[in-house]
Amino acid sequence: MATALAVDVGDFEFSQQEAHGVVSVHNLGFGRSTAACSCGWAGHRRRLKAAATQDAWAHCLLDRCSVSSPLVVLW
Repeated sequence: MATALAVDVGDFEFSQQEAHGVVSVHNLGFGRSTAACSCGWAGHRRRLKAAATQDAWAHCLLDRCSVSSPLVVLW
């Protein structure tokens, strides 16, 4: 069963708010990872790299920042 959803891109007003930062996850060693963005945002230090990655994605969605490639970098 397939469901189609019609969404007008104009409803979200992407053109007015462009990306203003690039976020990445810094892997500081075993059990120490944190997300940080060039816009000045910094996430909490996490024991799991996956939790820091979720912080980075949540920041991107809420504040319209871009994701770095690769997302996780060794520091």
